[in-house]
Amino acid sequence: MEPIDTFLKKINEDLDYKIPVNALISFIDPDTGKFLCKLAADFIKSQTSRSTLTVLHFIDEDKAVEIGDIEYYKNDFYSDIVELYEKEQLLIRIFIQVSTDYVADIVEMKEKYTCNLLLIGVEHEVFSSFWEEDYFRLKNSVADSITMAIFDNHGFQQLNRVFVPIVDKTDVYVFLFINRLIVHEKIFIMIWDAIGIIESEPEMKKLYQYLYKKSEGRLALWNNDKKIGNDYIAEHDLVLIGAEGWKKLTSSAVSWAHSLPSTLIVKPATYE
Repeated sequence: MEPIDTFLKKINEDLDYKIPVNALISFIDPDTGKFLCKLAADFIKSQTSRSTLTVLHFIDEDKAVEIGDIEYYKNDFYSDIVELYEKEQLLIRIFIQVSTDYVADIVEMKEKYTCNLLLIGVEHEVFSSFWEEDYFRLKNSVADSITMAIFDNHGFQQLNRVFVPIVDKTDVYVFLFINRLIVHEKIFIMIWDAIGIIESEPEMKKLYQYLYKKSEGRLALWNNDKKIGNDYIAEHDLVLIGAEGWKKLTSSAVSWAHSLPSTLIVKPATYE
């Protein structure tokens, strides 16, 4: 089955939030982690069964000494997140852990608490080294069996405007994320269909029209006759893109490709 057909099948199955999501979030920076916890609350909602979130917050030994009572710190720092999850009737587990091998610990936690979505939060200053080293270790260890998303935190503050480039056919998988984000009245999403797949694929066009109606006008398609500039990209809080599309975009001659705001890069699971 072609990737586009496979992804569309998966997306259409989830339009009414009927697929339970068991997510694992991993990060070092606490602010990055809190954003991902809130984002995950939207991604993991299910109408059929209780979804879960496992939080893996890494610290070094110096931070552990500074914190002292880890349990007290956890209960205090995550009190608002726990309250949010209780309100949404979602199960959350939180672990704060000293680590010398992040990838090994993530893989171990993934095996202990079976998950189908892995979210990794990375600060922009160390993103390049993470992508060149840890990403490929993670990809080879877990990404074939679950969807993995990498959050490159480039000064994230709020989530109001999202830019979605469709640069590769596999990028259409991000429509699953769009479907879960678009219900928020404050979020506006702009799609740049660089390869024309929405117009050329009838099922993609149908999906876009469905989501446009669902968004009540907060979803739009970029006019490809107009040029995209750095200033326009800078107006957005988040770029949402597939892993293959991200690699193509950042290796292209597009002027704004290396000036992206915070970015969520999605690597879908490999489906038969």
